[in-house]
Amino acid sequence: MGYLNNVTGYREDLLANRAIVKHGNFALLTPDGLVKNIIPGFENCDATILSTPKLGASFVDYLVTLHQNGGNQQGFGGEGIETFLYVISGNITAKAEGKTFALSEGGYLYCPPGSLMTFVNAQAEDSQIFLYKRRYVPVEGYAPWLVSGNASELERIHYEGMDDVILLDFLPKELGLI
Repeated sequence: MGYLNNVTGYREDLLANRAIVKHGNFALLTPDGLVKNIIPGFENCDATILSTPKLGASFVDYLVTLHQNGGNQQGFGGEGIETFLYVISGNITAKAEGKTFALSEGGYLYCPPGSLMTFVNAQAEDSQIFLYKRRYVPVEGYAPWLVSGNASELERIHYEGMDDVILLDFLPKELGLI
């Protein structure tokens, strides 16, 4: 079933497994256990759903391979839904709120609730992205805004003083006043 690493079929080893799911706690999906999902609006893409509320998560996230001209032109997100896109490899063009973003490896785009994002592969070779969406939980008096950047430009923070645990803040720490 692992379409990304071409390991398909049934396991032959007694202790081999494709995935471990502890509902409401965690899901561990190995590359051998990734399956292609057909998702409306995603054209010329291979998409894997990594987490969903059916597994106990409060969000949905995806691993998507965009083939030549592949993408989502219908829109990802919507009313009450916040979304995040991260480019793992390749180059894509994303649009949101009337703006166009050329995103390469490490590039990201956050869309606040109510904003639809569209995206398309901007190269002949495959591009790979991570997508995330969840129902937005509002904080009275504050509202999020559109954010884009690249991980290579972010400050590396040693988490709690540990040299081997690096934190990147993709989104601003300040709250957006209404």
